[in-house]
Amino acid sequence: MSHVPTIPPAVKKQMDEGTFCPIPFIQLELSPLGSVSACCFSGEYKVGDVADQTIEEIWNGEIIQTWRNEFLTGDIKICEKAIKNFGCQKNYQHLNHLVEYKVIQSKMPQRLDLRLNGKCNLECVMCDVWSQPNGLYDKSDFWSIGPEKIYPYLKEVDMLGGEPFIQKDTFRFIEEVSKINKDCTWGFITNCHYRISKQLRDGLDGLKIRHIHLSMDAITTKTYAAIRLKGDFERVLETVMDYVSIRNEREIQGRGFTLFASICVQRDNWHELPEFLNFCDKHRIQPIVQELIGKHELSLQELKPQYKEELHTLYKEKIPNHYQGHIESILNNLGFID
Repeated sequence: MSHVPTIPPAVKKQMDEGTFCPIPFIQLELSPLGSVSACCFSGEYKVGDVADQTIEEIWNGEIIQTWRNEFLTGDIKICEKAIKNFGCQKNYQHLNHLVEYKVIQSKMPQRLDLRLNGKCNLECVMCDVWSQPNGLYDKSDFWSIGPEKIYPYLKEVDMLGGEPFIQKDTFRFIEEVSKINKDCTWGFITNCHYRISKQLRDGLDGLKIRHIHLSMDAITTKTYAAIRLKGDFERVLETVMDYVSIRNEREIQGRGFTLFASICVQRDNWHELPEFLNFCDKHRIQPIVQELIGKHELSLQELKPQYKEELHTLYKEKIPNHYQGHIESILNNLGFID
């Protein structure tokens, strides 16, 4: 009979309330800068850096031990705002059973949020990832310990950072994990600014895909060009439709996955949100609506009062009721509280 671990009272209380998060116990997030966190929702709270630590040292280092202890005791500080503002812990509660209720974990991470390189084929006006380094993990122990200590035990992987599907490390990682772990499930965030090659199609075909997230930010050529410098919207649209076809084919085979598409609502694209949502509905894509933060000069806060009023009217009249929840925070942040 397998041993069922005793759940600490503080953890049981959080689980009952839906506030417990397993991520600090099971995941590392690796950024192109070499800094390591457990989760992006925390503001990428730093637990180490591969410039002066190994992955193994970071995984059970003092900082991440403190993070885990907050959940073990119920005295949550690092994730307090994220849980309140995003409810992000709800995304991972299906992984609660993987948690070892200790500050030091006997297993290496069972989930990876990988942003190995900054390399991208676009220079979006609100983003600086494309200017971030490449190849820092070649100098770390990531690739050397992975095949023995991490890859065989992975349950989930998310790959993003720059454009993952133009980075050789993406295909190297997929190949190395797939050789020894067929059960890992995968998620990707992509800008779709490429044509789907045979290498990519074949690589994806062998994976258990949870989702592919299509980062779009526009639905017309003019707006796309204003936000995504060096971009060609027609190329993106063609690739988006290729992913729709791949999703449909795999559904017939019983291997379907979720397609997401996102728009980061800002000064130059707010007027396209209703059309973007209609596009998603038409193609059975789940929309993700984000509001730009961090670059005030490009944000909705910079709109003149007359345009804020136009936005309010447009969203209330043209966005269907089932999507009103997606825009609630946008309207609230602009002072429109119904």
